[in-house]
Amino acid sequence: MSYRPRFHLTPPTGRLNDPNGVTLIGDTLHVFYQHDPVFGIGSKRTGWGHAKLSLQQAAERSDAAWMHLPDALYPDAPYDKNGVYSGGSVVLDNGDIQLFYTGNVKNDGVRHATQNRVFVEDVDGPAGGFYRRDPNNPLIDGPAPGYTNHYRDPQIVRLSDGTYRMALGAQTTDEKGAIVIYTSTDLEHWTFQGPIAGIDLPDAYMYECPNLIRLRDEADNQWYDLIVFCPQYPDRDECVWAVGTLDGLTFHPLTSFNKVDHGTHFYAPQLIERDGEALMLGWMGLPGQDPDTTFTAEGWLHCLTLPRRVRLSHGELFQELVSPVPLETEHPLVSWDTDTRTVTVGSQTAQLPDGVDPDLQIIQDGCALEVIAGGGRLAFANVVL
Repeated sequence: MSYRPRFHLTPPTGRLNDPNGVTLIGDTLHVFYQHDPVFGIGSKRTGWGHAKLSLQQAAERSDAAWMHLPDALYPDAPYDKNGVYSGGSVVLDNGDIQLFYTGNVKNDGVRHATQNRVFVEDVDGPAGGFYRRDPNNPLIDGPAPGYTNHYRDPQIVRLSDGTYRMALGAQTTDEKGAIVIYTSTDLEHWTFQGPIAGIDLPDAYMYECPNLIRLRDEADNQWYDLIVFCPQYPDRDECVWAVGTLDGLTFHPLTSFNKVDHGTHFYAPQLIERDGEALMLGWMGLPGQDPDTTFTAEGWLHCLTLPRRVRLSHGELFQELVSPVPLETEHPLVSWDTDTRTVTVGSQTAQLPDGVDPDLQIIQDGCALEVIAGGGRLAFANVVL
């Protein structure tokens, strides 16, 4: 038996983690990802891998598969020599793509984080694109005053007035998590605006991988702000979401903060808006928890989730797997308790509201087990070895 999934994105070799620069061009989904091609056999060299997938084929054909393309970025600039870390993409009106990422440098064990830009040409071509770093990099040369160099994962969206907003995961100098905002009119010059208020989670020492996008709630047809990020605690790592309204730098939540996924292996998702909904992929792994079974056996480590359709209804977040094969309704690791209204997947349990049918939708694909329950209200991503 091979651990490698057929439909979940895995690296050709080495280690994969966060999805980066998720970009939709027509029907084609381009996904970059954190990739260390020499994991386990050489010094850490994290850059960006690259693959693409036809969403139409992924939803309709059992032979749909990710097409691997040459790695896009390597840590070979002075400002990223210790890692081309996570970031996002921007598609301009003329179809051009720009990538943004955090560059990591360590001198005598001291980290220095910068935010950088890459110009991309012909991303849909046979070579998978041509990548040129901005000669003006770093565009943001270090954290703003009051923050440590745990300052990363730029997510950029274009606002209704034509300007751009960058959200960054951050840590204050008193070791509290934060999400900070920069704005720009030209994607080159960025102005620090400050931290977002209203998302304080006690005891979290870092907020990673922020996503801040607007989605339309299908119940009232109104647009709301969805925030998704990964708070890190001394004893665990999570991924949470809330729906609300962003007024300047203050987020007014209309819901509590809830887990995006209740499984054992889900982190660092990236979302892109599409027609009032979103597409999301997450890393089926967790920081500092690298099982070596798949790498030792087959030369690779970790996978991404299937693409998930994300929508809002009555202020709730609903998820749906974009699967090229019919989903199952039973699995030996998945159970439903009618009395407690709980779904259990492996060691993890979550509860559905009264009156909601379990409606289990399950896929096991090699080592990857994903479960959707309650019509999309609950999601579980587990690695099964």
